Amino acid sequence: MKTKIYSLLILLLFTSLGFSQGFRDKKEKIKALKIAFISQKLSLTTEQAEKFWPIYNKYEDKIVALKETQLKQRFQKKELTDEEALKQIEEAEAAEVEIMSLKKKMRAELIPVIGADKVVELQKIEHEFHKKLLEKLKDRKGPPPPRR
Repeated sequence: MKTKIYSLLILLLFTSLGFSQGFRDKKEKIKALKIAFISQKLSLTTEQAEKFWPIYNKYEDKIVALKETQLKQRFQKKELTDEEALKQIEEAEAAEVEIMSLKKKMRAELIPVIGADKVVELQKIEHEFHKKLLEKLKDRKGPPPPRR
């Protein structure tokens, strides 16, 4: 559940930055930081890394694209009819199923490459990265205004 929230917040960050070149630059910078973070924490051998990254990137790119699409739909500023809202709910549910399917396929492909223990560790590392990213964003924003 927390992973979903972190992913949603990261995607919200991406959409709030806009879709300009600056957005692409920030997105690429975050991706590079994530790769470095995972590489350092996962301690892969050269042989494992050569097999790991193509698999990981293939699935991660698809998952991120699905999440970005979901996020765009959720934050549309137009009024929806009940029929449109129902369709949007069904599309979001289908995307969630697809995301889980992609994660399952990725894990199945990664286990022979890095072992089940490192696949479990990868999930923890991704969670830790998202947490650190959110903390960094919070720090940049500054403290919340005092409540009245």
